[in-house]
Amino acid sequence: MRTIIHTPHILFKGFIITLLLLTQVGAQAQELDQDARFRHAKLLYQKNAYVAARLEFAKITAKVYREDVDYFIASCAVRAGQDDGEYLIQKFVEDYPYNHYAKSAYVDLGNYYFDRGEYQEAIRSYEKNQNNTSPELMFKKGYAFFSTGENDKAMASFAQLDNSFTSYEKDAAYFQGYILYHGGKIKQSYEYLERGFESEEFGVSAFELYMSALYSTKQYKELIRMVDDRGTAKTSRMIVNFYADAHYALGKYNKASDEYTKLFNAYSRSRNEVNYYKAGYSNYKLGNTKLAEEQLKRSAVADDTVGAYASYYLGVLYLQTANIPFTITSFENTTKYDTRLKEDAYYQLTKALMQVPNYSRVIEVVDEYADQFPNGKYKDLSGEMLSMAYALTDNYDLAINYIESRDVLTTQMKRTYQRVSFLKAMSLFNDKKFELAIEVFKKSLIHNLDRSITQNAYYWTGESLAVLERDEEALFYYRSVTNDGSEIYKKSLYGKGYAYFNMKEYEDAKVSFEAFEKNYTKDLNAKYISDVYMRLGDCNFALKNYSKGITYYKQAEQAGDKRLGEIYFQIGLLNRYIDKDAEATRYFKKLIAEVPNSPKLDHAHFQIAKIEFEQGDMTEAIESYRKFMFKFPNSPHVPFALLDQAVAYDNKGNTASSITNYKEILDRFPRHETANSALLGLQQKSNQGEFKDFETYLSRYKSANPNSEALENIEFETAQAHYYNQQYTLAISGLQDFIKAYKKSSLVVTAKYLIADSYYRIDEYDKSLSQFYEIEQEKDFSKYSKVLHRIATIEAEKGNVVVSNVYFHEMMNASTSSKNMIQAATGLMENFYRVDQYDSAIYYGTALLSNARTSVLVEANANLIVGKSQYHLENYEDALVYLLPLVGNSPDERGAEAYLYISKIYYLYQDYEKALESLFILTNNFKNYEYWQSEAFLLMADIYIDTDEVFQAKATLNSLITHSTIDEIKFRAESKLKKISEENNENN
Repeated sequence: MRTIIHTPHILFKGFIITLLLLTQVGAQAQELDQDARFRHAKLLYQKNAYVAARLEFAKITAKVYREDVDYFIASCAVRAGQDDGEYLIQKFVEDYPYNHYAKSAYVDLGNYYFDRGEYQEAIRSYEKNQNNTSPELMFKKGYAFFSTGENDKAMASFAQLDNSFTSYEKDAAYFQGYILYHGGKIKQSYEYLERGFESEEFGVSAFELYMSALYSTKQYKELIRMVDDRGTAKTSRMIVNFYADAHYALGKYNKASDEYTKLFNAYSRSRNEVNYYKAGYSNYKLGNTKLAEEQLKRSAVADDTVGAYASYYLGVLYLQTANIPFTITSFENTTKYDTRLKEDAYYQLTKALMQVPNYSRVIEVVDEYADQFPNGKYKDLSGEMLSMAYALTDNYDLAINYIESRDVLTTQMKRTYQRVSFLKAMSLFNDKKFELAIEVFKKSLIHNLDRSITQNAYYWTGESLAVLERDEEALFYYRSVTNDGSEIYKKSLYGKGYAYFNMKEYEDAKVSFEAFEKNYTKDLNAKYISDVYMRLGDCNFALKNYSKGITYYKQAEQAGDKRLGEIYFQIGLLNRYIDKDAEATRYFKKLIAEVPNSPKLDHAHFQIAKIEFEQGDMTEAIESYRKFMFKFPNSPHVPFALLDQAVAYDNKGNTASSITNYKEILDRFPRHETANSALLGLQQKSNQGEFKDFETYLSRYKSANPNSEALENIEFETAQAHYYNQQYTLAISGLQDFIKAYKKSSLVVTAKYLIADSYYRIDEYDKSLSQFYEIEQEKDFSKYSKVLHRIATIEAEKGNVVVSNVYFHEMMNASTSSKNMIQAATGLMENFYRVDQYDSAIYYGTALLSNARTSVLVEANANLIVGKSQYHLENYEDALVYLLPLVGNSPDERGAEAYLYISKIYYLYQDYEKALESLFILTNNFKNYEYWQSEAFLLMADIYIDTDEVFQAKATLNSLITHSTIDEIKFRAESKLKKISEENNENN
């Protein structure tokens, strides 16, 4: 067995060797780990993960990587935007001035800022490395200076690239040319821009700028030549635009039109107002009117001088096709801007307005022209049109004020004054402003140059006075109409007859009506002759020519007068007066059978009973009176029936019933004319011992009918005279004093009525209403129906429609007068329309239209309200049935409103042509009604929007905003205009 001996020396040596081997392996592993980490950190850096890369670089401690690691940490800090970035770069350059990264560190930093668009920071970094003059650096440095507006420094930097024969030289040339061009050195820019053509990146831009330079210096032919030589350049939108513009500038409209079409088809961004104007004008010059109109419309919407030019030529095109409304809005738009076409636009606008015609606007436009062009080339022509406009205007106030402001009037001005003042007065008459109408009619009589107008002015003054029940004054004017065989003369005879008739001067009335009958011809409405026969019947009745009266009533029937109830009644009554009771009874019964709704129905029943009473048929008379009073408890003939029935009871020996009738008369009608006979009847029964309460009824009678004195009548008549002289404040004061002095007078009710009506006429409606309410229970008052009408009317004005309707209904029940029935039905119709109860409004409106006694004005009002009600119920065809008759027969506000509703209906039917036609009539013929005119223009704008006539819509709305005096209209117009602008912006 072999024994091995290990010595200590040998063991230690082996340990050292092993340790060395292990250390060497560890070092090699550490080096491998640092290298991998460095590569990983650079990979993160290259992927722009600068924060993560910096952390990874910071973990590398190997000396071999020290300088590179310091550079990358500094670079990461800069790129990550960390606060210590620049400090670390600066320190790196100081610590390692000979490191290969040190030479490019600031360039690298500058490029980093350059790429981010932070040019000030880039310049600061580039400036720290003055030794680097590479083409890339010089270009970037120049571009950075250019981007910060330091053009001189940019030019210096770019200049270092001259003759460098690099791509950067071509790029720099573009910017050098750009700076020179925009610095006003256009000719100097050409050299650089031509070099810039070869730039791969900026070549197209350089060529575009070169074309812009040529265009701005009016080198149009050279521009066209260069574009033609470089056909590929037409792929640029700007080049195609300049190419088209150059042909336009040279007047080569055919080529320009083609090029603009290509431009619009290829580049939507070039579809702007300027290009559309040039294209439109080119086609205008070529006679391509349809295309020109379409393109000019797109340009005319611009709110600037381009829009002004476009709208002018649009106006010319519209004028050629006689589209006068569009012509007007086009030239109106041109006049808003200071262009060389402004004066021509004023003149063309004036001519177009004369064609419409719109004379009031002509006057305004010529005044504007005179202010802006006091010595203009159209001064004389405009003056001629101005004179004609004043002569023909329907803006009566404008013409009247203008002429009244002149110190000296020409014959033409006097003629104009006579005409427009007459027309203004007629407008006031149609608006029921009769007092004002009279004043203006009198103005038209100042200058008696047009005999026809003079005749009409006299007649219509008489009519106005007649409406106001000033018949004596009316007679003067009716008499002033001379006999020229005209329609007006014939109507004046009719009016004169009525004035005499109302004044109860029946002989003179008869003479006038007979003169009318003699002069009547069929060109007059047949209603006149039938009515004259009725009035001649009435006059002969009043003059006791009973047989002749019957003849005229029968002639009225034969002439087609629809007042059969009145005719039958009057014939019956006249037969009574000539003792033909059988014939009278026949006509009264004819009335009852054929006209059951006649307001004379109660009187016919009463007369039949009266005939029986007078013939001594007491039993039949008593029964007939009983039936009459049961059927017509509110008839004004009830007191007479009660009295006759009381006598009949007496004759039959029925004393108790007789006394009951007398008492009823005194209880219900203490101030009636039958009250005295009833009192005498009771006195007789008292004297006979058959009635014991006579003193009570005597006291009541005295209370209701106190003994009148002369002074009482004098004071009342004095106060009442103020009322009839329209001195309403004095009337109120005098009548109030009368009531205080004579509290028990039988005239107190009349005085209170006159006070109430005086307050009404001076527009103090609350006080008026209070006074009317004080006498509303006085049912035997002769003006009871008027009291009810006033209450109903005032309550309606206050918005108390339900209360108003109660009184209108009461008015119908309390009266048999056709006039009162018409007034009540009119009030109910208007009330129901006011609260949107259209079916009820239609009911009362159609009732008025079927009433033969309805006047022309009431008929027009009924047609309007029924038509509007049908419109609101969406019964449009029915609405037209009622509205269309108004447009030819109502030259007043009703006509204007009717035209608007007719237009709305056509608009709803999308029949825009008819709608516009109706609106044009409204705006041209109803100048005095601004609200309805404004509504018409708003509807026009809606139609233009719907039919893609945006320019017309804008022009219409702008005109409204400028000229309207109604805030609500201006607001609505501004809202519509804003909406159009917003929609246009969205489309663009």
